[in-house]
Amino acid sequence: MNEKKTARKPMKRSVFWLNILAMILVVIVAIFLTFRWLDRYTQHGQAILVPDVTQIDEHEAIHMLETRKLNGVSADRSFAKGVPEGIVIDQRPGANSKVKRGHIVYLTVSSGNEPMVKMPDLADNSSYRQAVSRLRAAGFTLTKNDSISGQADWVYKILYNGAETHAGQMIPEGSTLTLVVGDGHITEEEVEIPTEVEDEWF
Repeated sequence: MNEKKTARKPMKRSVFWLNILAMILVVIVAIFLTFRWLDRYTQHGQAILVPDVTQIDEHEAIHMLETRKLNGVSADRSFAKGVPEGIVIDQRPGANSKVKRGHIVYLTVSSGNEPMVKMPDLADNSSYRQAVSRLRAAGFTLTKNDSISGQADWVYKILYNGAETHAGQMIPEGSTLTLVVGDGHITEEEVEIPTEVEDEWF
């Protein structure tokens, strides 16, 4: 039995090139849609200016940022002299910075509580050099010394706002203190005069 072999008809050139063109179009469309999606996802070219929220209440600042599609976070609390508690004293990023929607703005808020430091036991208990070293290490500022008659370079008193301090007293951090130091001249009252020994009775 003779089998008739059916020869495969060659693909027309026009169909071949149409297939190639269709594949190229699919690739181009896929690339275009991918870039469009990336632009939306990354919000390319859609910058938001960060508003200045310092010197206003913490909750008001967060609300203002939310209206700009930004997230305000109270990241730190710090003492600022003269600034009431709850007021924003710093922000990161700063005002007028360009950021994307949803960016976090970190806020530093005034604690309102002045940090206090315990006065060390130095008055009439240390030399000038020792007192200066310990007081500066504690964060105090020192003014020009007052002098008093007494042993040279010996600290007799420590003054805060003109008043004498005592060991253990709580004083605002960074306060200015004045040391009252001996000038090396000892008065007659400070010299111990031996009492006369009474004649012994025999």
